Amino acid sequence: MSNEAPTQPEEAMITLEGEDGQSYTCQILDIFDFEEQEYALLLKMGGEKPEAAKDDDDEDGSLVIMRLIQRDDQSIFQTIESDEEFDKVVAHVEELARMSEAEGDGDE
Repeated sequence: MSNEAPTQPEEAMITLEGEDGQSYTCQILDIFDFEEQEYALLLKMGGEKPEAAKDDDDEDGSLVIMRLIQRDDQSIFQTIESDEEFDKVVAHVEELARMSEAEGDGDE
């Protein structure tokens, strides 16, 4: 999956096209560097599915992690194909969440 979006991470909403040809609206929650590569943490807001294709297993509200490539003043989102790379990035995001949660606990 490869899609282009404006380079405005603050409250940015983007539309991605899945491998199935369906469009999905996502909110960019965070952009971060990990192992010399940029990644985006996205919140999937919903897809443009025909009513007949909708079911109880809709993934709206799910988190999505994609590789982010900058090319000619545009951000290109790519699916992480490697299971090993994906697992490493997920572990990194989980660690960031734990650190953020720990900082939040100290503020009270």
